[in-house]
Amino acid sequence: MSRRVRRGVSGGGSFFSRMVNRPATNDRNMALMWGLAWLIVGIILCWYTDLVPTSMFGYTWGVTSLAWQTVLGFVMWISSTVIFFAFAVLLNRKVSTTELFGRMLFAHWPVTLLVLPAIVGDKVDYSTFMNNPKILFDHAPIYAVLMSIFTAVVLVWYLYWGYCAFRRSTSRSGALVFIVYVIAFALSMFLSSYTIDFVYAGMA
Repeated sequence: MSRRVRRGVSGGGSFFSRMVNRPATNDRNMALMWGLAWLIVGIILCWYTDLVPTSMFGYTWGVTSLAWQTVLGFVMWISSTVIFFAFAVLLNRKVSTTELFGRMLFAHWPVTLLVLPAIVGDKVDYSTFMNNPKILFDHAPIYAVLMSIFTAVVLVWYLYWGYCAFRRSTSRSGALVFIVYVIAFALSMFLSSYTIDFVYAGMA
């Protein structure tokens, strides 16, 4: 194999690696910028499709103004990241707040894809699945299976990207970091859901 070909293969592998690990390979400011861009896209899509976030991973049907959608979007970001930051500080006290919040926000953008089925499909079935999948399996099993597969793919994608962002932000790696990340993810899911419910109560 020629030197030129070897360089091409190496460069292609490096490019693939950067894409797969995008939350870690991005510059910190670029991660924050693109994270905010996708957050805005998600807010607009939710407003356009009459969806509202239920936590850092999930949406349901709900009509609200663009202003409140913006509030919900930023509340979701902050409430879903603050626990990651707390756990990150335990691993490395020199963690940058801007870096972690920016990288975790960028890692969240695949969740925006969960809005797409509501655009092309039935919103009632979509909302039912997001709130209680078991009911939809009895009512529309094919749709429920397809949504389950799609949601699982997005969740795995989000989990992996979130781990890349968390690992890069803490400058730590290994089994302990992964365990800490999983625990933080579960707690963040709960806190974001609770906080968003609190905001909904204030909107009523």
